[in-house]
Amino acid sequence: MLEYLFFTQEIADKFIAFVEGKNLAWEQKNDPMLGSIVIETSEDIADDLWDELDDYHDSLGAEDQKILEAELAESDTETNAAGIYIQLANGEQTVAQIDPEVMNRMLSVISMDEFNEFIETIVSSVEKPDDAPICEKRD
Repeated sequence: MLEYLFFTQEIADKFIAFVEGKNLAWEQKNDPMLGSIVIETSEDIADDLWDELDDYHDSLGAEDQKILEAELAESDTETNAAGIYIQLANGEQTVAQIDPEVMNRMLSVISMDEFNEFIETIVSSVEKPDDAPICEKRD
């Protein structure tokens, strides 16, 4: 199964409409511990459609985060949290909690795409360690 993670139902619904427009079956699961929404669909699809789904999911990420931050700012609780949802090579997802102030500072100087690329590089390096000297060019 392909899994796409969202923080808000509003953005998950946009993704669901996109998936339905592609005539794909889907299932929604809610994770009460993380407060997240996971939309699952079959991975038995053409590569170009898979790429479309990934690209659309990525394009919704900033909007999803903005809505979540607005909801947190409006809430009566003093909870202030930020996290990075990480897709592992084995298909599992996990969350890494980050100090919201640090996250905001990072995103004030780099784009969400650059941040995601940075995180993907770290995850890949952890999952596939490489002890070659850092000065050597890598593919």
